[in-house]
Amino acid sequence: MLDMNNKYKFVKFEGGYHPRGDTKIAINNSGLIRLSSGFCRITKATNFTYAVLFYDATNQAVAFKFTEHLEKGAVKITKDKTAATLATKSFFNANGLNFKSHFGRYDWKKLTISDIGEVYIIELTKK
Repeated sequence: MLDMNNKYKFVKFEGGYHPRGDTKIAINNSGLIRLSSGFCRITKATNFTYAVLFYDATNQAVAFKFTEHLEKGAVKITKDKTAATLATKSFFNANGLNFKSHFGRYDWKKLTISDIGEVYIIELTKK
């Protein structure tokens, strides 16, 4: 008789896979942007109080600049134990974007842009 115990190597599925330390930026269905714990650890985003957002319509890109200074349009960073959230519904509406269409998790890149400074960028067309 053939031993079927060696044929299969089952691994139990225990729910959604979002490993701790993930560095992505996520947009959810209610207009919030979630900065993952890995992103916050690498960028020190939770050391700041505000984020200033910029939108490039041509490249469909969002840039985040973290700051301690309240300025026009700045969004408060809501912090939890290891990650952070930005309430960005008004940002999406002001730029004619449907946040539900951009639901998902995004890779980011860090750049220094003249007249703005150091920013973290996600491209809405690249999840």
